[in-house]
Amino acid sequence: MATTPHPTRGVTTCNRCGASIRWASGPDRGQRTPLNALPSPAGNLAARSNGLGGLVVRRLDVEEPEPVDALLEWKAIAHWSSCTGGNSQQQAPAPQAPRARPGRRRPAVQPPLWGQR
Repeated sequence: MATTPHPTRGVTTCNRCGASIRWASGPDRGQRTPLNALPSPAGNLAARSNGLGGLVVRRLDVEEPEPVDALLEWKAIAHWSSCTGGNSQQQAPAPQAPRARPGRRRPAVQPPLWGQR
């Protein structure tokens, strides 16, 4: 039995190309991965719900080349491999010219030191 994700829950749009994506945790620890919103039979990742409303993804490898039906996994593709919105790698922001700010001025009268009048 093939498993499919909820059609709209957790779906957002890509800022670069406007395609529907889902965010998942993994496959590396601490990494967030954008996935194409629809499952794909050509996918190289297995995605599943973590039970708390999020998605967890793992790589399909030689030991487990197919999604596990007992875990309700489906095949997914990482969105950055199919994004059409230009360079899909994160780019450093362009350097900006320094803002014109007036320098700090010293007060005209210095307050008295502690204990002096």
